[in-house]
Amino acid sequence: MKKVLLVATVLWAVAGATAQAQTDPPRAHPGAGGPRSDLVNDAAIRKLYVEFAAAWDAHDPKKMASFWTLDGDVTEPDGMVAKGRDEVEKHFAGEQEAAFKDSTLKLTIDSVWFITAEVAMVDGSYMVLNALDPNGQPLPPRKGLVSAVLLREDGTWRVAANRSMIPIPLPWRPK
Repeated sequence: MKKVLLVATVLWAVAGATAQAQTDPPRAHPGAGGPRSDLVNDAAIRKLYVEFAAAWDAHDPKKMASFWTLDGDVTEPDGMVAKGRDEVEKHFAGEQEAAFKDSTLKLTIDSVWFITAEVAMVDGSYMVLNALDPNGQPLPPRKGLVSAVLLREDGTWRVAANRSMIPIPLPWRPK
């Protein structure tokens, strides 16, 4: 009888844990990929940004947008938001046909942080050179910061959310 109770208790516990695992959302495990995986994925993400900058310099909005997930988005420093790869491509096309038609992009990735093996946070800085105002006059270099969330889909890293910002002095901070 004791063996039957023991087996029944173990089966009940396993069934309960399995049911709980099926209802609980997956939890993030920082560094879930492990050091070797993180090094490989860090290199892949940094390569993505090198390729994005090359697509920018080639003024190829379709290629630029190809680095985004289907539902990814871009938020610009002025608050403009493009949601979904098609809108992101349209946004890039508008910029590349006008203000940024002769521009070059310098990107520096400062950190890649793996939230899970499939999700990464990227922080860096950028500088856009040779941009033009609406009258075709040269603008000074646009310098800013970028933060992005990337997802690995089918083995390929893509931008899910990109936030560009231009730092401004805050009046309450000492100079």
